[in-house]
Amino acid sequence: MGYIMQEKLAKIDKLFIGIVTGSLLPIVGFLVSFPIKTRSSTVTFDQYVDLALTQNPEQMDILIFSLIPNLLLFYFTNFRWKLNNFTQGLVGATVVGLIALIFLTS
Repeated sequence: MGYIMQEKLAKIDKLFIGIVTGSLLPIVGFLVSFPIKTRSSTVTFDQYVDLALTQNPEQMDILIFSLIPNLLLFYFTNFRWKLNNFTQGLVGATVVGLIALIFLTS
């Protein structure tokens, strides 16, 4: 990895940035999942949100799909770029999100 890339990555290796990113990425994942999962149906966005928040067979699938961006970013920040502080924040936000997911689905 080049020196310039290392410098830029060092600037984002902060716990707070990891927490914010880890909190926002599931929202992005949810928004991306909407057109993918509803491409052959007439489900509106409001209905899709209801599917994610109420007990039904699709709920777990929708919520897990929303966490995929965090998993991908974890791979890069932890194994490729070794951003320890950022990864701590990302994992912390993901764990909090998973706990919320457990409460939503039980």
